[in-house]
Order: sequence, then structure tokens, then C-alpha cells
Amino acid sequence: MKKRFVAALAASFLAFGCTAEQASPGAPVEAADTGESEDALAALLDELDFSGTLLVSKGDETLLREAVNASGIEEAQAVTPDTSFPIASMTKSFTAALVLKLVDEGKLGLDQTLAELLPEFDVPYASEVTLRHLLQNRSGIPHYIDIPGWFDNDVKRAFTSESFMDTLEQLELKFPPGSDYLYSNVNYYLLALMIDRYSGMDYEAYLQTQILGPLGMSATGQLYRDADGLAANYLRNDDGSYEIIPVVNPALFRGTASMVSTADNLRAWGQAVIDGEAYSEAAAAEAFNADTPMAWSVAGIPLNDGKTARILYYNGRLIGYLSLIMLVPEEDGVIVILNNNTVGYENMLGIASTLATQYFVGAD
Repeated sequence: MKKRFVAALAASFLAFGCTAEQASPGAPVEAADTGESEDALAALLDELDFSGTLLVSKGDETLLREAVNASGIEEAQAVTPDTSFPIASMTKSFTAALVLKLVDEGKLGLDQTLAELLPEFDVPYASEVTLRHLLQNRSGIPHYIDIPGWFDNDVKRAFTSESFMDTLEQLELKFPPGSDYLYSNVNYYLLALMIDRYSGMDYEAYLQTQILGPLGMSATGQLYRDADGLAANYLRNDDGSYEIIPVVNPALFRGTASMVSTADNLRAWGQAVIDGEAYSEAAAAEAFNADTPMAWSVAGIPLNDGKTARILYYNGRLIGYLSLIMLVPEEDGVIVILNNNTVGYENMLGIASTLATQYFVGAD
């Protein structure tokens, strides 16, 4: 057996600049360093009162597919392996792929500016921010949390598409474009508008024709259109209790954190990325550049022989929902974790690292 490196793996994820909206407070829960991987996973899920679905696959073979229902939630609505969840910011991985398809087709250029591509977005930095900056989250445009009153649901509820754009135009850059990294939903909201304009159809239709339809992802859609049958959203309070909190005005997350999906559908997405079906060779070089990735993070799992296995991963968080997809291309492996009771981003990494160790890194 290869030596387990659960703590090192989780640390490497965080060190490589995760693309989470915000990491949840508190120290990560890590799997014990024992040879009993299944017991370690069960103990970890129990300790976290985890609710959600888990899937691990290797090529065409499904190694794990199960739902876990947290005992700590009274009268909890049960989830199954087929339950749909909002995947939050994992949406960005799809949006980036669509934009890069348009780049491949010559309809967009990575070094074109906001002024060229979205001239109605009236901001003083329009001639400085490029498509590349938006994709890399290096534009300097602030995140949604900088919108005045953002955490007031009445404020979010009152936004129309027009008033929201007016509000985004008032945000000031945090730094000169390209000089630093700042995770921002605004970047990908603007990218969805560009897809509307340059694909010849709206964002939703282009997503369907280019990705969802070809990959058979029939259970995947948009939170503002396909919200029926979703896992309940259990937000964990400071005292350990839970309450169900609705997502207000989900259209504000269009292109950036708006999609809903299932573990099986996300497996298909992950496998398409590994197989080279989701990105062209040129697009993949941009998207998976370890220094300036686009809607993904790139890291490595340390092995006991001094080598590392390359990992691609992405996460999402929206109120009590969390999602994580991790790809292990060398193993043809996909890990999907969907959660609906605020388990915490660091703890999602702990679960992923335990699964990776059990099925890939630590396997014979």
C-alpha cells in the first residue's frame, strides 16, 4: 500500500489557491492515518453529520455511489444518489468551457477587452480588463459581497437584471487588472452575457447544445428554472442547529453559481474533461495552467515514492449547499461530493482526500 497523505493532500489543495467563494471557519477535519480507509471515511462522515451524495468512478466503472443522511437533522428530507443539488460555483467550470469554445471558433479573443466585448457595461476600466482576466479571476473586479447590502435578502430580491448591472458598474477595481487574484462572481456573470451575444443563442441554450445534451446530462439545469426536487438546504447555525434557507433571486448567479445537477451527471462532466471532450488542447492549456487556471484549481497528491499525481478540482458553496469535483487524470478517476448541510469547505476537502486515498492514491 502507498503511504496515506490525507493531511498533506488537504493542505496542498488550500496552498494552491482554492477557488472557493470563502472557506468556512474552523479547522479542517482530517481522516485518521490508518490503513482502514473505509472505517476512516465512515468515522469522518459521522463526525461531520454529513448529508449528501458521494460518487467515485474509474473510467466506466463506478467504485462508490451512495447517499448519506445526517442523523443530526430532525425530520430531514432524505437524499438519494439521484437527488439534485445546486452546485454553486462549480457552474464556472462549465461557463469557462463555453467561453473557450467560442475562443476556439474565433468568435472571442482572450486579449479582447470589456470595451470591445461588452460595450454597454459602462465602467472606467473597460479598456483594461480582458477576457483572459475575467476567466482567471484576475480582473480586480470585486466579488458580490462588496455590493452594498448584499447579505440583506430584501436587497437581493429587489434586483432586476437592469438594476443589477447598474450596481455592478458602481464597483471599483481592487487592483490593476492582471496584477493579482481575486475570486469574483461578477467576472463570470459578465462572461455569461458575452456567451449570450457571441454564441448566437442564450447562455442556457448554448450550455445545452454544447455540453449537457452531448454528455447526456439530462438532470442538470439552472436554479432559476429547474428547482423542483432539489435537496433541502440546511444551513448550520453557530449553536449547531439547522434551518432551511431559500436561495433568493437565483438569476443573479447566472453563469457563476446557478446550476443544479446530480452526482451521476457531474461524473459525466468530469470524465469528459479527463477524456479531452470538454476542452480543446489549446483551451485545456489555458484552463489548467497551474499558475493562472480558469475556473479550476491544479494541485498534486504526494506519493510515497517522491512523485505526485496531478489533481484538477473545483468546489462551490451557496448558503448551506457545498459541492466538490476532483479529477485524478492519471487514474482516470472522478470524485464527486454534494452536500446540503453546511459541512464546510475544508471538511469537503478532507472527505475528498480520504476517498482519493482509499480508491486511488492509497490503492495497491
